[in-house]
Amino acid sequence: MIHTFLRNAFGVGAQYQYERTEYLQGGVQFYLSLKDEALLCPQCGCMDDVIRKGRRYRSLQSVPIGLKTVYLVSEVARCRCQVCELIFEVHPPLPGRRCAIRANSKS
Repeated sequence: MIHTFLRNAFGVGAQYQYERTEYLQGGVQFYLSLKDEALLCPQCGCMDDVIRKGRRYRSLQSVPIGLKTVYLVSEVARCRCQVCELIFEVHPPLPGRRCAIRANSKS
């Protein structure tokens, strides 16, 4: 049920799995980790021979739930491809710009 909520409310992709929720300073933090299927070498395209070599977390502020601030804390995996020896990070997909400010000047 939480996966459906995260996907529909915040656009979390299928390559992430839910880990836990923390309530801090009047806000909500949803922790997400990468599934193994998301570990794909950008150079050779290999998926089977990619191993994890560490991770860090990136916090992305999302739309609020009521008056509560919502953060999606997603894993940034550091990986190594055993085929081409490339070391790379799998970054969370950031949403593109969804709003634009236009200046209309009336002459």
